[in-house]
Amino acid sequence: MPNNRRRKTRKSTLIRDTISNKNFIIISSILLAVIIICVIVNVILSVQEQKKIAEEQQRIADHVEEIYSAMEADVDSINNFKASSIIRISAIGDILLGDNLKKYGKNADGLYNDIFSNVTKYLKDSDITLGTYETNISDDTKVFANAVKEAGIDLVTLAHNHALDNGEEGLKATQDYLESVGIQTVGKYAEEVQSRIKIIEEKGVKIAVLSYTYDNGKTGVNIYSKEQASSDLAYANENADFTIVLMHWGDVYKEEPNSTQKAQAQFLVDNGADIIIGAHPSVVEPMEILKNKEGQDCLVAYSLGDFTSDFSYENSNLELVLNIQIYFDAETDTVSLYKVDYTPIYMNDYGKQNTINRYKLLDLKNEIANYGKDGSNLDKKTYDKLVRGIDRLNGIIE
Repeated sequence: MPNNRRRKTRKSTLIRDTISNKNFIIISSILLAVIIICVIVNVILSVQEQKKIAEEQQRIADHVEEIYSAMEADVDSINNFKASSIIRISAIGDILLGDNLKKYGKNADGLYNDIFSNVTKYLKDSDITLGTYETNISDDTKVFANAVKEAGIDLVTLAHNHALDNGEEGLKATQDYLESVGIQTVGKYAEEVQSRIKIIEEKGVKIAVLSYTYDNGKTGVNIYSKEQASSDLAYANENADFTIVLMHWGDVYKEEPNSTQKAQAQFLVDNGADIIIGAHPSVVEPMEILKNKEGQDCLVAYSLGDFTSDFSYENSNLELVLNIQIYFDAETDTVSLYKVDYTPIYMNDYGKQNTINRYKLLDLKNEIANYGKDGSNLDKKTYDKLVRGIDRLNGIIE
C-alpha cells in the first residue's frame, strides 16, 4: 500500500507540473501577445500622431504663407521707384510687468532681455514700433524699461487706466525715464494741442501720433472726447501727412469690440484718422477697414492683446505684432495705407519651478514649424497650446 500511495503521489505531482507548465506557457503566450499588440498599437499611434503633427504644421504653414508674404520683396520692388518709398510700422499691445514677471522674468544677469529675444527682429526691422507702456517707472522697474528699448520699441502711449497709479509725479517720472533711454511718449495731457500730439518724420513723411484712454475719472492723461479728438485731428491733418491714433478702450477679456469702440472708431476715421490701434482688453480683437469721407481705406485694429503679461488666462498670452506698410508717392505728394499683416506670438510661462527665465515671447509660426526637430524645446502640451492659439488668433482676425 505505501508504494502504491507513493506512485499515486508522484503521478499527481507530474500532472500538476504538466498543467502548471501548460498554464505558464499559455499565460506567457498571452502576455507576449499583449505586449506585441501594445507595441504595434503604440507604433500605429505614434505614426498617426506624427502624421497629425505634420498635417497641422503643413496646414498652418500654408495658411501662414498666405498672410505673411515676403514683405522685403514688396519694399524692394516699390523702393525701385526713386520718387516713392515704403515706411514700415510695427505695433504691439500693452507692455505690462506683473508681479510674477517682475520676480521670475529676469535672466541670470538680472536682465529682462531674454523675454524678447525671439521677437526682437520683428520690431527692430521696422522704421517705427509703437506700443502701450502700462508699467509705471520706479527704481526696480527701470531695468525692464531698458529691455523694452533694446527690444526695438520706439514710441509708447501713456494714456491708460494705470497711468496715474502713482499720481501725476509718477506719470512724469515714467515719461522722463522712458524718454531718457530713447523711447518717445505720447498721451500725457497738455493744454497746447501741439504738446498733446507727437509728430515724427520718417523718410520725409510726417506722421502724427495721437493717444487717448477711456474716461477713468482721473486727469493727467488724454481722456477721449469728441471735442478733444476732433480738435487734435484737425491740427494733425494740418501739420502731418498721415495720422495714427492709439486708443485704450474696450472690455477686458472680450474678443469682440463693443458698440462704443465701433462708434469711436468711425468718428475718428471721419475726422481724419488713417490708422487706429487699440489696447486694454488683454486679448486680441478683430481688425477692419473703414472708409473715410474721401473713400480711402483706414485700418482699425481694435486690440492687439498684451505684449508682456503674466496672466494665467491662456488667451491673454496670445497676441500679435501688427505689421503695417504705408506708401509715400512723391509724384502726387500723397501717403496711403499699402499693406497690413501680422506676426502671431505667445507669452509662454515655463512653470513655477523656474526662478529665472520663466517667461518668454514665442514666435508661434516658427515654434510650431520646428516642433519635433533638433533644437526645439517644446513639449507636446505646449505644442498643442500653440496650435490652439494660432487657430484661435486666425479665427479672430479673419
